[in-house]
Amino acid sequence: MPRSNDLTTTILDTRTIRFIDCVKIELSAGTLFYTNYEADIALTSIDGSTIDTYLTGQGYVGHSPITSTGQANPDTVNITFDSSQLDSTANLIGPAFLNGDTTGALITITKVHITSSGTVGMSYIAFRGIIDNFSMKLTDTSQTLTIFCGGQFANFDKQALYGYTNTKSQQLVYPNDTGFDFSENDNSNIRWEE
Repeated sequence: MPRSNDLTTTILDTRTIRFIDCVKIELSAGTLFYTNYEADIALTSIDGSTIDTYLTGQGYVGHSPITSTGQANPDTVNITFDSSQLDSTANLIGPAFLNGDTTGALITITKVHITSSGTVGMSYIAFRGIIDNFSMKLTDTSQTLTIFCGGQFANFDKQALYGYTNTKSQQLVYPNDTGFDFSENDNSNIRWEE
């Protein structure tokens, strides 16, 4: 008599852990949301103020490995989009990178747990960084867009990507920082003592 594997399949299905990627690219022309899930997915933003819809079928393939440490991470991450959607008028990724100013734009990769019933579970930010550069390779049969991203310490000797030492440039990376508002104050009455 053959064994039934219904029980085994059920147990394995409940133990399956699936994480998907949700990529947010904050360009000056607008914010782009992409996922590698089978359907569009809605996630509440980090601050809880909006619900962002990440689009499927827009060419997002994946990213290079992300190293997680407790230290300031100098790693870079490459994000890849495939040929099928780069020239589509419905997808803005190709024209946005070829026609826009993308250097210094913020990028966030969020990992989202999809439960065995297909609902959205926990999520966490796996990478948050700045776009350094991109490469688009075109042939007769395919197109590939690779976005090169790094954190603030990815290339420490390189000239600053996101601007100058002023409030506007500082707030590209740290939106609530107002420290430069006080940089013009003359504090000549400070007593320096040992």
